[in-house]
Parts: sequence; structure tokens; C-alpha cells
Amino acid sequence: MTESSGIPDRPSPRPDHEVRQSPVVTVETATWSGPLPIPSDFRQYDETLPGAAERILQLAERQQDHRHSMEAAAFATADKIVTNDSRRSDLGIILAFIIAMTGLLGGVFLIYDGRGGYGLTLGLSSLVGLVAIFVYGTRSRRAERRRNASGADPE
Repeated sequence: MTESSGIPDRPSPRPDHEVRQSPVVTVETATWSGPLPIPSDFRQYDETLPGAAERILQLAERQQDHRHSMEAAAFATADKIVTNDSRRSDLGIILAFIIAMTGLLGGVFLIYDGRGGYGLTLGLSSLVGLVAIFVYGTRSRRAERRRNASGADPE
């Protein structure tokens, strides 16, 4: 041990070996998320400019109020879209029923009037159209329910 440094003596390295020492580096990181600064910075803002902390709080509150109003507007719009789509769907069903019944009644009238071939064709084509639309609608609703259940995007 050397008397002046208090460090124990090391054996001297052999000439063909080199001794290297690596410095130890410690890195510390911190993250902060949110509309407000960390408390120590918040305090420094108020010390630098009196009233700054209150202004920052008001800014964060206004931002939150704005975000809530935008979300409420988006939900209201989505509700209107669903309501309008439902009304259009109901109107389509009613109009399809009226058209189909007109075709069937027209077919019955033609058969009664002695034009059986035309009446049968009109009546059956109306009936086939109704059945085809019903089957298509049922399959598309079933597929949509599957997509919604699986969480897939409907588009």
C-alpha cells in the first residue's frame, strides 16, 4: 500500500498485457405526461411569473372542457346517423312491400282478366324479387353482426 494515496499497491502488469479501466456512467431519465408540468416546474413558473400557475391550470381546464364538448358532439352526430339510417331502412322496407303488393295484385288482376301468362309472370317475378331481397337482407345483417362481434371494421 502506498502511504500517500491510501490505495493498495497493484502488481505491475506484464509487458504483453494492458490494463484498462472503464468509467461507470449512470443515466437517470424521467418522463412526465399530461397537460400540467411536474410540480417542481409548476412551482418555478409561479416564482418566475406570479399567477402563471393559475393561468396554466385554467388553460388545462379549458382544454379538457373543449375535448368533452367535441366528444359529446361526435356522439350526437353518430346518434343522428344511426337514427337516419334506421328511418331510411324502414322507408325502404315499406316501399318494397308496396311495390311487391302492387306486382302481386296486378298479377291477380291480369289472371282474372284472362291474361294468365302475363299475370303469372308478373305475380311470380314480384314474389321472387321479394324473397330475394329478404334473403339478401338477412345474410347481410348476419354478416354485419359477425363483423361487429369480432371487432372488425365494418368498412
